Amino acid sequence: MRAIARRASSSSCLWDRRAAAVTVTRRRSSISASSASTSKSSSSAGAPLSVVSWNVNGARALMKKDPSALDALASRTRAGVLALQETKLGADGERALGDASDFLADYGVRAFATSEGRKGYSGVALFIRDDYASKIKRIERVELGIEEFDVEGRALVAELDSCYVVNAYVPNSGADLKRLDARVDSWERAMRAYINNLQSKPEGSKPVVYCGDLNVAHEDVDLWGRHAENAKSAGFTPRERAAMSALLTECDMVDTYRAVHGPDAQAFTYWSYRGGARARNRGWRLDYVLASASLRDCVTDAYALPDVLGSDHCPVGAVFRDPLRF
Repeated sequence: MRAIARRASSSSCLWDRRAAAVTVTRRRSSISASSASTSKSSSSAGAPLSVVSWNVNGARALMKKDPSALDALASRTRAGVLALQETKLGADGERALGDASDFLADYGVRAFATSEGRKGYSGVALFIRDDYASKIKRIERVELGIEEFDVEGRALVAELDSCYVVNAYVPNSGADLKRLDARVDSWERAMRAYINNLQSKPEGSKPVVYCGDLNVAHEDVDLWGRHAENAKSAGFTPRERAAMSALLTECDMVDTYRAVHGPDAQAFTYWSYRGGARARNRGWRLDYVLASASLRDCVTDAYALPDVLGSDHCPVGAVFRDPLRF
């Protein structure tokens, strides 16, 4: 088992329960014990929870281009949980970004899962705001028993008092669809089983918020055009789209954006760097916040933020109200 980076010597720390590369850091909070209890009652108890997801296409590159990018997003969305994908960090995780005090100062709990083999590839991260820190039971790297994908650092789960938040970077089927079989027949099936297990644990079931770059444009409206041609491309094949449908059905989950805006609303989250696709809004919706159907009535907002630059993806998010009681 790999060691966990610990910065808070006096407070309890989160731990690594997987024999894999995951770093969980709990920084020393600027909130005192007395003010923390006040913050808990006034800020987080019964308050809405904002879950925000962003494929940053390289965290170091993003921070180099715009050191304030993550702070600006967190401030704008009031994210309680900020989930990043395709961080492309090494095993040192956060340290590769420089001085952690320079960004997201109010997010003392940070978790990173990184690729153990190919460097500068894949990777996910979770940042949890300080006023929710007392609600965290554990953070783990998700391993689905598929060596090909498990070593790539593709998912993290945070167990909070009232729900699980799963952050995933679903494997791209790749050029010539070389990974399509493994992605659909192995990863997708295993993730459905994993989410169902979280929702039905005998020691007490909890709803799941499943967010991230799910690498599929599920419905026709989620792709700008050329549907017949793109049906042979990664992210829009019939098998990938059917796997997404199976996830929603078998795990009894809802697409929060569709729940709020209806089946015909269009909100792209990815644009190729080629051919001025973003300027022409020739995009794909590949990024989602899904939730257990039991949370449908708790969803008060869901959105994409195409004006946020710095990556070929834009952030997406959803807001959940009581009765989650964070």
